[in-house]
Amino acid sequence: MLDVKNETLAKVCACGAYSYLIPQKPGPGGESIWRRVTTGCLATTRATYAQGHDAKLKGFLIEAGVGGHQVLWTGDGTVIGRTAEGWAAELGWLDAVREGIERKRAR
Repeated sequence: MLDVKNETLAKVCACGAYSYLIPQKPGPGGESIWRRVTTGCLATTRATYAQGHDAKLKGFLIEAGVGGHQVLWTGDGTVIGRTAEGWAAELGWLDAVREGIERKRAR
């Protein structure tokens, strides 16, 4: 028999909730067109992140930070936008992400 109290159900990996938008050429009617960039993650996990996906999200935040893009978190019918460094600070990765951004900008 399944002991539900001791089973942790799989959930969507947290890194898949983040994206940023890159502006493209205006459409024929002058409308704004954007390209959405995501981590591409569709994994499920019993933890917050699938194995190695915390590093994947750090790399994603670094790329967004280098480009100066606002990073969007989407969940529970809500979208929240912050800088890459803002999300990194909330996730406890500010130093690593800031160093990564500086390193890539120096290239």
